[in-house]
Amino acid sequence: MKGWVVSGRGNAWEVFEWRETPEPSHEAMRELTVDIAGLRPREQNEPACVSYVFVRVLASALATPDITMATGEYPVPVTRPYVSGQEAVGIVEETSPDLTHWMGKRVMGFTPQPFGSFAPHAVMFPPAFYEAPAALSDEEAAAFVIPSHTAYHAVHRRGRVREGETVLVLGAAGGVPSSALQLCVAAGCKVIAVAGGAEKAAFCQELGAQVVIDHQRVEFDAAVRREVGEHAVDVIIDFVQGEPGKRARPLLAVEGRHVMAGHAGGLIEIHPNEFYLQNWTLVGVCMGSGYGADSVRVEEEAHAAVLDLLGKGAYRPTVTRVVSLEGVPGALRDLAERRTMGRVVARL
Repeated sequence: MKGWVVSGRGNAWEVFEWRETPEPSHEAMRELTVDIAGLRPREQNEPACVSYVFVRVLASALATPDITMATGEYPVPVTRPYVSGQEAVGIVEETSPDLTHWMGKRVMGFTPQPFGSFAPHAVMFPPAFYEAPAALSDEEAAAFVIPSHTAYHAVHRRGRVREGETVLVLGAAGGVPSSALQLCVAAGCKVIAVAGGAEKAAFCQELGAQVVIDHQRVEFDAAVRREVGEHAVDVIIDFVQGEPGKRARPLLAVEGRHVMAGHAGGLIEIHPNEFYLQNWTLVGVCMGSGYGADSVRVEEEAHAAVLDLLGKGAYRPTVTRVVSLEGVPGALRDLAERRTMGRVVARL
């Protein structure tokens, strides 16, 4: 099959190669193990990945990790070459012996490297895939699992937001942040959304943010102080980090939480004195990371909670643009240069 393969390092739109690449196979899976990096070549005595499904991809979602994996800035190493694309919806065509009951079903979820979703066939493994609800289109299903689960962990499992709290969402028009924004609104929080540009600001307002700040027009931290006062933010939900995250922290109230769930603005060092002296809490978030045998319960809890909100009309996948598979590199450049909002999806 042909897919978007990454062999070198650089900008995704420059290093992506449209070329022949091996289809997922049982033989290949016997040589791979699963950890935070997804699938990777296993060392001697490491267990092979034994539970998985092979899917025919219908639609695939684009995201920041497709960019940072290519540049080498992704927080964990990814073995090259690999097919990019971390999330998709597809039809199960083949499975490991324990998952034959999934045959023929339309499923949505995480598609780990090296068999990512920017190709006709990809791999998924439990607990990171689910049956796609009939109410969701292929494009919506492709963009559902990673943002909704990551947002749930950021807002509820790790951020512990409570009704009535003031929550600041950085990069709020992005794919995962727009999910977090909706979950904070549904939880009864006062949501302050920071986004860049009038169109993105209007998008955040549509999703329910009570205060929207366009950081292209004003200094966002000064605007937050004008809106809610000094040290009045209970929780920062941060998918940006970098300098914006650093500037946001002084807005926190005593015992405020800075929830770090992404790195679109880069990674910079944080001195512990910031938290020690101010009675703040630094909270890390990564979907599925570190839970081990408890991962199934943790992800099923997240999935059930967001499906409940979906059924009540309090949550929706934020797909704003659909491209062809051939258009993926150009769309990733737009994503990197902040010209997209919500989720961008490639239709195969």
